Amino acid sequence: MPRELPQFLGRIERADRSVAEALSCPVQVVSRTVWAHFRGVRARTRLTLLLAPVALLMLGAAIPASAATPTAIVTTYEVSSPRGVLATSGGWAYCSQARPIALSLRYTLVCGRYVLDGYTGLGLRGKRWMDWGNPVYLDELAAKIAEVHRRVGGPLVLAGVSYSGYGVAVLAARHPELRPDRVIVVDSFLDLVARRAHLPASHETAREIDRETGGTAAALALRSPSVSGLAKLVRSGTQLVVVWSTSAAERREFRARLCDATASAGRLAALSRQLGRPVEAWVTQNRHGVTFWNYGSRLVLGGHIGTGFVFRPDGRIPVGATCP
Repeated sequence: MPRELPQFLGRIERADRSVAEALSCPVQVVSRTVWAHFRGVRARTRLTLLLAPVALLMLGAAIPASAATPTAIVTTYEVSSPRGVLATSGGWAYCSQARPIALSLRYTLVCGRYVLDGYTGLGLRGKRWMDWGNPVYLDELAAKIAEVHRRVGGPLVLAGVSYSGYGVAVLAARHPELRPDRVIVVDSFLDLVARRAHLPASHETAREIDRETGGTAAALALRSPSVSGLAKLVRSGTQLVVVWSTSAAERREFRARLCDATASAGRLAALSRQLGRPVEAWVTQNRHGVTFWNYGSRLVLGGHIGTGFVFRPDGRIPVGATCP
């Protein structure tokens, strides 16, 4: 974890400690209105939690696609006179990083958290359980995002950094009918098979992936953002914005696995081939996550950051776009 992130999340946590959870009945919807303060911006916040049975939280295995019990805990942060909707996934840590962007732009924020995920605050990293592309979770989150967007109107942007970048990409590829204006993926990956293959079995992220997905290449392929889904998004007018860093710090922290050819570049090359037209990506020299924290608002509004690289239908990865 970058050294700046705990302090950043600490400020968010202190700004709003009113996250409510209740498990008093099998399925309960809790709506509360709270007042959130961040950098002097006052935002009316509605917190909607879709809660599952206590027994579900005690399961030791992933929730199968056929499960009828809701798997998405969806939190909506509302602002007065919203200009659009920003949505992200991955739970507390990633929602916290998106909140200042949404507040500064006056976008309603929709955050998704997997029902088994216990990473709801500082010091609880060991209780993290990501959805890793669980289709039931993605379907529920997509339905909630669509509902909020129908009500709020304006642009719809799906955005994430690190895990949540993958999270919004796999969500958008599975549900291109959302037709977001932009899908923003920062310092992340588009190929879950490659991401898992680069991790030793003892790594905590590898264990998380295997616990949720089963760990087979076939299962991981199904939970990767599909090239066909991304192509459908782009053809319908969605702007796909993929940004990664090739900085020394990024190479050191993630052993270059979020900036090599297998992370995102290979998928973008395949996407360009399928579309039959160029696809662009952007590369920075920032530390992991800094692009999202410092320039997220620019990206949400359609701007860019970093050096642009063009992927052409010949399938070749541009020289200099990836870590050596």
